[in-house]
Amino acid sequence: MPSLNERKRLRALLRRKERTKRGLLIAEGARVVGDLLDAGRPVLHGLFTEAALEDPAIDVVVRRLRRDGVSCEAVTSAELSEFADTVTPQGVLVVAEIPRSGWEDLAGMSLLAVDGVQDPGNLGTLIRTAEALGADGMLVLPGTTDPWSPRAVRAAAGASFRLPILELGHREAIEGLMEREVQLWASAADGEPFHRGDSAPRRIALAVGNEGAGVSEEIRAAAERIVAIEQSGGAESLNVAAAAAILLDRILGGDRAGSR
Repeated sequence: MPSLNERKRLRALLRRKERTKRGLLIAEGARVVGDLLDAGRPVLHGLFTEAALEDPAIDVVVRRLRRDGVSCEAVTSAELSEFADTVTPQGVLVVAEIPRSGWEDLAGMSLLAVDGVQDPGNLGTLIRTAEALGADGMLVLPGTTDPWSPRAVRAAAGASFRLPILELGHREAIEGLMEREVQLWASAADGEPFHRGDSAPRRIALAVGNEGAGVSEEIRAAAERIVAIEQSGGAESLNVAAAAAILLDRILGGDRAGSR
């Protein structure tokens, strides 16, 4: 069992401020930890329950951690729950370094910008969707929940360890896109409908906002185009992740999906 001080440090990583300060995250579950290892991200420490080793997937992950020289400790389910974000701990969790990316990591500059999305599950799904549809990276703007929270990391299903993610201020993002000649488009309910086959630039950043307020005024004012999805009948507005998936597929044309 970790010492009292180690337990305090682990529990602190459930808070965004502490994750940002220390540059560390908690990843939980065999699939997420496996994706972390596959991506070659540095892992500092692991915890698991002996009972969980009966699950072949968890047994394989713990063996991989030990083979890579990662210190792993067996704890009880009750002890693991102190540091887990889920109601029922998934048997294994690790502390790892938060991936750091810069503009130089964004190869072709087809980007998704997330502005003020506050639900971790939605953000993780957006990260996963951006990777699946061939985006080169993601910009996380102010007002957005932490992409490195345990829930967001789980929802991203490993994509956050592979897709470059930049956390930027509004002005920093806008100026960075302008310097690199990347067009900024924003999604909004009152925008111009964008259909499959409509032309779009190769270098583009699509900004999406939360379902209530939408994108910020700063992003909207800087956008070269405001786009929307034309909906049938009395359909309600789409979830931000669903809307982003449709627009990304139409903008990227499907030709870059799976190209990463």
